[in-house]
Amino acid sequence: MKLFNIDLHISVIADIKDIFKKINPEVQIIDWSISGHNWVFKKIATKVNVITQSSWKSLNIDLIQEFQKEYDSFLQTMDGFIACHPNSFALLFEKYNKPITVINSCRYDMPYCWTKDMIMISELNSCFRRLQEKNLLRFISNNKADNEYFRLANPNIKTQIIPSLCLYTNMKWNSSKEYSKFLVYTGNIPSHPLLVGRGSLGNAYSWESLMNFKGIIHIPYEASTMSIFEQISSGIPLFFPTKEFLKSLWKSGQGKQMNYWGNPPPYLSETRSDEFWIQRADYYEIEGSYYFNSFDELFKMLETFTDPLYSERMSYIEKRNKKVYDDFKQILSSFPSN
Repeated sequence: MKLFNIDLHISVIADIKDIFKKINPEVQIIDWSISGHNWVFKKIATKVNVITQSSWKSLNIDLIQEFQKEYDSFLQTMDGFIACHPNSFALLFEKYNKPITVINSCRYDMPYCWTKDMIMISELNSCFRRLQEKNLLRFISNNKADNEYFRLANPNIKTQIIPSLCLYTNMKWNSSKEYSKFLVYTGNIPSHPLLVGRGSLGNAYSWESLMNFKGIIHIPYEASTMSIFEQISSGIPLFFPTKEFLKSLWKSGQGKQMNYWGNPPPYLSETRSDEFWIQRADYYEIEGSYYFNSFDELFKMLETFTDPLYSERMSYIEKRNKKVYDDFKQILSSFPSN
């Protein structure tokens, strides 16, 4: 089975490739990555005509047809397609009447939520409806918030939530080692002797370097991020503000960029509220994680930290991994065989 993907997010498709390879090594995913973060995997971006790091933001019918004309003979050889980031790339593949798996990780309507192109949003939503009617669509969200965002616009499209695993990092936290510091990965936190900022690791830090800490602290700017998925799978203790504390931090200007519209259309009006995103944020469902209601509470927690939830976290990771693999096995089994 040969599947094709062109992507702007290096991690989302990397996770799918890793999972599919482990489930069925005969599945071949041809991945054209035009992400600006290929350096993370020590790779360079694929040189692609028509659809580039800048032109995709103007994705319209003319650009879609130009891309198809450029690569038509190649795309016709595929058994199916994967559209990750952005989901709007599904429009590139509908013509070929093959199964399309969509992995929704961040605002399915990019770039149109930025450009306010309601004509193309309507075309994208219609594309999903047509694909579902032909039984060619598998729409998977890796988090509740973006799944609900999609459902507000497409209430009749069937979706499935399957979290990302990101085991491609091979990060594994060693609980038996002695660590002296905690890493602040996202957000601004008052200085403390036990804290190290991510900036101290340099711009091209390795995944392995993240495992040299007693735990990782996030002040999240999104309802879901791939870096958090990566760290969950490593087993390292993760620290997050409580929902109420995070809301207060967002109100004070720390992070929060979920509402890409500014003033969204009526069907997305619910997404203007911080409450919409926080109540669906996946880091509040990570068993074995730690939550703080103030920075003072965090500091006290760190000063006496012994990781009492380690066993709970390991059990959660094991169950989570098994379910993700089982879900994707079912999805792969539904693909037509050659």
